[in-house]
Amino acid sequence: MYASADCEEIKMNNAVPPKIYELVKKAVNGDIENYEISEQDSNKKGDGFLGEVSFISLRDKTTGKQLNIVVKQAFSEQTVRESNPIRDIYLNETYFYTEVWPKLFKFQEGIPKANRFSNLAQCLATISEENFEGLALENLKSEGFVMHDKRKVVEKEKFEFIFKLYGRFHAISFAYKALHPEEFSELVEGFYGVNEEMYEKEAFLDYCKYIYRQGLEGLQPGVDDAVIEKYRHYVDDGVKLYMGCLVNGKYAAINHGDCWSNNMMFKYDSSGKLIDVRFLDFQLARLGSPVCDLSYCLYSGGTKETFDDLDHLLQIYHDSLSENIRAYGCDPDELYPLKALKDDWKVHCQFGASMAFIIWRGKFVYDGEAVDFTDFAAEDDQDMQKFKDAKFDEKSYKERIRDILLHLYENDYLI
Repeated sequence: MYASADCEEIKMNNAVPPKIYELVKKAVNGDIENYEISEQDSNKKGDGFLGEVSFISLRDKTTGKQLNIVVKQAFSEQTVRESNPIRDIYLNETYFYTEVWPKLFKFQEGIPKANRFSNLAQCLATISEENFEGLALENLKSEGFVMHDKRKVVEKEKFEFIFKLYGRFHAISFAYKALHPEEFSELVEGFYGVNEEMYEKEAFLDYCKYIYRQGLEGLQPGVDDAVIEKYRHYVDDGVKLYMGCLVNGKYAAINHGDCWSNNMMFKYDSSGKLIDVRFLDFQLARLGSPVCDLSYCLYSGGTKETFDDLDHLLQIYHDSLSENIRAYGCDPDELYPLKALKDDWKVHCQFGASMAFIIWRGKFVYDGEAVDFTDFAAEDDQDMQKFKDAKFDEKSYKERIRDILLHLYENDYLI
């Protein structure tokens, strides 16, 4: 009996790499012999910037029921791991799912279900071993969720939906901090400072200067002269301004962190109406200004037409935040007044704009040109030249970046 079970497990183990098999086994609480395992697909090159993503299907032999899992695993190449804080990035997401989210989820038990936030992919298992970090998550595609086409702008209606959800998500932090300040402080101390770690790397700093310079090249001499004059110093000072956004003021909440549209999935009804959104990827989760999440999301997906309606979006966000803070018995005007949100935007939107410059650059890379950090490992090349050399839609990129810069200038957000 036992020999037969062992042989069956070896057979299933061969269907996927050993470490992924170990993670999948944890996801089903060790009951792996009752499932048939197959690997359906993996992510395209460049989609997993700091790791690989596999899509695993498990079929229950007894009931025939299908369980679909997404497995994220960090790159294992030593060159990649030495030149980037990959381990800490994965440990940070593991900390969010194993320590932070369970506490936030439980904290919501005291409020009406209508006010509870649950719009994220469920984590089924994690592994944090030396030279291997991974997470197994529910595959939302099997529930009818789809990705937004990354090369297309995000419509204003989607931003309205997303900003409402961020209001609900951030409300948990503001209420938790107000009602249990010591517990909250201890909880957020466990985050890894991965943003700071990345910006300590000389190669990454060089790439950021290159990105800021491209922003300058996207402006039109003779038309945008005033913007050029105001923005020019960002080529040298942009990183410093970005890092300043990581310093928290009075109003801070647990951030999603990596807020572009590829880290969200969308569900529509039969008429095409958006009915649900789930957030993915909490690798950059941290304590920070809510504006970091909101500005990153907005600038990495929208156009100037949407940016010009910023007050409307902030009102939607703040209405949602306020409603959900009140559900905990707290006063939103005390915890995060609308004026404070708008004042914070003037400072912390630098974070979102900087991230958007990088994200739009990646979005417009042509198919077949995408690179990830394994390219550097393969050729022992730790600079960012391959990212710079990847061919991309320069015209569309310049349009998106110019939209951001004109908006920042017109609203006096350029420092």
